[in-house]
Amino acid sequence: MVFILIIQIFIISWLMRAFKSALFWIYLWQLKAYHVGRFMDHFRTYKGRKALFNLFSILKVALLCLSFLFQNYFFYFFLLVFVLYIVELLLFVKNIIFGGIKTPIFTLKAIFLTLFSIVFIIFYLFLVKNYLEKASLQTFFTYLLVFDILSPIIISFIVLIFQPFFVMARNRILRKAKKKISQFLSAQAGKSLTVIAITGSYGKTSTKEFLAAILSQKFNVLATQEHKNSEIGIAQTILNNLTINHDVFIVEMGAYNKGGIKLLCDIVKPKIGIVTGVNEQHLATFGSMKNLLSAEGGRELLERLPKKGLLVVNGDNKYCLDLYKKSLRQGKLKTKIYTLKKDKVDSDIWTEDMAVEKDFVSFIVIVKERS
Repeated sequence: MVFILIIQIFIISWLMRAFKSALFWIYLWQLKAYHVGRFMDHFRTYKGRKALFNLFSILKVALLCLSFLFQNYFFYFFLLVFVLYIVELLLFVKNIIFGGIKTPIFTLKAIFLTLFSIVFIIFYLFLVKNYLEKASLQTFFTYLLVFDILSPIIISFIVLIFQPFFVMARNRILRKAKKKISQFLSAQAGKSLTVIAITGSYGKTSTKEFLAAILSQKFNVLATQEHKNSEIGIAQTILNNLTINHDVFIVEMGAYNKGGIKLLCDIVKPKIGIVTGVNEQHLATFGSMKNLLSAEGGRELLERLPKKGLLVVNGDNKYCLDLYKKSLRQGKLKTKIYTLKKDKVDSDIWTEDMAVEKDFVSFIVIVKERS
C-alpha cells in the first residue's frame, strides 16, 4: 500500500515537473521571438547554461546512470529521485503562491504550443503507464526520467515542428499590415503619414519613448509598444492601432539576421531613420560583423530611405560614424549627426548642461542650424 502511494506521488510530481518545464521552454522560445539563432545564443550566457545544467538536472542524470551501473541498488536510486521530485514540487507550489514561475505571454501561438505540449505529456505518461503492466519498475522509472532530462529538446522539437505553419500565418499578417499602411502613406484626407524608423544594437526603446513624448506635443503620434520590435509585433501595431488620424508612426526595429531591417522597411517605408548605436553584443546571432552592420548597423535602413529622407546617427559610436560617412558619399539624402558634446565631431545636434539625478536626467539640446 505504501509502495503504491509512493508511485502515485512520484507520477504526480513528475507530471507537475513536466508541465513546468513545458511552460518555461515555451516562454524562452517566445522571449527569443522563436528565432533559432537567438535561442541557441542564449546558452552562451550563464543563465542559459544554468537552465540546462542546474543541480537538479545533473543529479537526475547521475542517478539514472548509477541505476544502470548498480541495478541491485535500483530502489535506493529511485527513492533519491523521488525525493528530488518532491523538493521540485514544493518549490513549484511555493513559486505559484509567491510568484516567480516563468510562463509565456499567452498569445494564440503560445496557447496552442502549451496545450499541445500538455496533451503530449499526458499521452506519453499514458503510454508508459500501460507499458508498466508488462515491464519492470526500473523500465518505467527510466522512461519518465529520460523524458524529464530531455524535456528542453522535446519541447523545442514541438515548437519547431509547428514553426512553418506559424510562418505562413505570420506572412499573411505582414501582407495585410503592408497593404494597410501603404494606404496611409499615400496622401489621404489631405495629409500623409510620416514613418520614423529606429534601429541599432542598443538604445532603441529609450530613443523611441523620448521621441514619442516630444513629438506628441505637436502631432498625433503612434509608437510601437514596449519591446515589440519584430516584424509580427510591428504588423500587429499597424493592424490594431494605426489610424488615418495619426501624423507620425515611430517604429522600433529589431533584427536577428541580415535582411531583417530590409523586410521591416519594405513594410513601413520610413521617411526618417535613426541609428542609436552599434556594438558586437548580438554578433553570435548574426554570424558575422558584416551581417550585423547590414541590419542593426543601419545599412539596410540607409538604402531604403527615400531621396528626400533624413538619416540621424549617433556620432559617439564608431560604426554609426562609418554609416554617416557612407551616407555623405552617396549624397542621396539629408544626414544629421548627434553627440553628447560638440567637441568630438562636427555635430548637428548636441547637449549642454546635462545633469543626472536619481529620478531624472535634464539637459539642453542645441541644434546647429539655430545656434
